[in-house]
Amino acid sequence: MDTLLVLFPDQANEIGRLRSADTVFAQICADYESLTALMPCDAKDPTYSDLIESLRGLEDEIRLYLASRSQPPES
Repeated sequence: MDTLLVLFPDQANEIGRLRSADTVFAQICADYESLTALMPCDAKDPTYSDLIESLRGLEDEIRLYLASRSQPPES
């Protein structure tokens, strides 16, 4: 989950909650983490454009999930 925390530092608790409660979201996060593990040190390498495109798509899916299923903070 470290890679997700870098991308979504303010939603760490919500990501953890959703991963525990929603298997689809958990799989999206797992896919994202698996792809980031394949990322070379030089992310600008053009040979990895498909990988980068896939990561961006997963980032968008995670954002949409967080926006649609997040619970408002308790007061």
